Amino acid sequence: MTAPSYRWVVLGAGVVAQASSAAVLQGLPGLAPQLRTEYGVGLTGLGVLLASVTFGLVSTLVLWGALADRLGERRVMATGLVLAFLALLAARQTTSIVALTVWLALAGAACGSVNAASGRSVLGWFGPAERGFAMGIRQTALPLGAGLSAAVLPPLAVRHGLGSAFGALAGYCLLAAVVVVLLVREAPAQAPRVAGGPRPLADPVIRRLFSVSLLLVVPQFAVVAFLVVYLVDEQDVPVAAAALMLAGVQLVGGASRIVTGRWSDRVGRRLDPLRRVAIAVCVLFVGLVLCTLQGGRVVVPVLLLAGVVAISWNGLAFTAVGELAGPGRAGTALGVQNTAVGLGAALTPPLLGALVDRTAWPAAYAVAALAAGAAALLLGPVARREARVMTDAR
Repeated sequence: MTAPSYRWVVLGAGVVAQASSAAVLQGLPGLAPQLRTEYGVGLTGLGVLLASVTFGLVSTLVLWGALADRLGERRVMATGLVLAFLALLAARQTTSIVALTVWLALAGAACGSVNAASGRSVLGWFGPAERGFAMGIRQTALPLGAGLSAAVLPPLAVRHGLGSAFGALAGYCLLAAVVVVLLVREAPAQAPRVAGGPRPLADPVIRRLFSVSLLLVVPQFAVVAFLVVYLVDEQDVPVAAAALMLAGVQLVGGASRIVTGRWSDRVGRRLDPLRRVAIAVCVLFVGLVLCTLQGGRVVVPVLLLAGVVAISWNGLAFTAVGELAGPGRAGTALGVQNTAVGLGAALTPPLLGALVDRTAWPAAYAVAALAAGAAALLLGPVARREARVMTDAR
């Protein structure tokens, strides 16, 4: 029999694995100035390069999720992390922008194994009263890995070249694979099997949550993808200081996921807290538009706060989707959910980069505000229905 405390060991291993994936998927924006200099690309080209890893991710997430339901989390994550290690080693050796784009896309496809599978163990090892908190911790690994990358990779690339940064990412993926193999076991409720029951996409609430997640990625990546570039170009902040600010936003934003997860456990609801976060993001980005139009240093603290809040929603959405799908379909549902998130993450940098190239930063932040507002509107009916169900149950 497994000790009750073992669930925290599984969660810790999942955090390590998820952070390694996030370091690859979201840590690259910190290298944006070096990538622009070395490869001579503008914001549009940079957006395409940064998005390549996410396009690779979204192409495999549903497959990885289905494999997790059938084969188990440990095998799926370990295999994907080893493949990511190999792809990043290849990226380290290339000097061609086309080859780099391809290898990063393959690394993203391999990292999809972690994004699709690691949330599955939380649903099996933790009960409803702890699940939001635990999923918040698990989702904290995303900004944690991205934040550490933002702090470590730019100085490493400046001193030793971009190849050293890719080598560091490869080493982290290999280390995470070893941790998964040694520590992760399946929860009895999540034992690998051929999944049965209704498909996740048959549930209209789950479908709505996929749309909400895609929309909320827009303000999140409007900040994290271009924060360093904006601070360097518009506010004359040194590259190292801008990278540290990005790391701070990612780390504090990660902590906010734990707070929102615990909040949802206490109130016994997921959708109403998620709606309130979407409203807060919309308000902050409207304020950011006004600040950027007016100019001055006040833009920086507003931008940093907007970035923190825009990161905080993720754990709530994943917990809600996993609970609605149930044990037999959790991996598949989270794979589809990650696909929606990944699609938004892949499309946001190139589209907003092109928009800024043709207009100015306020236009990009206005799009982010509209996306968050649309997410809040979509959540309104299902959040009210959830509240009525909880009231009737009491």
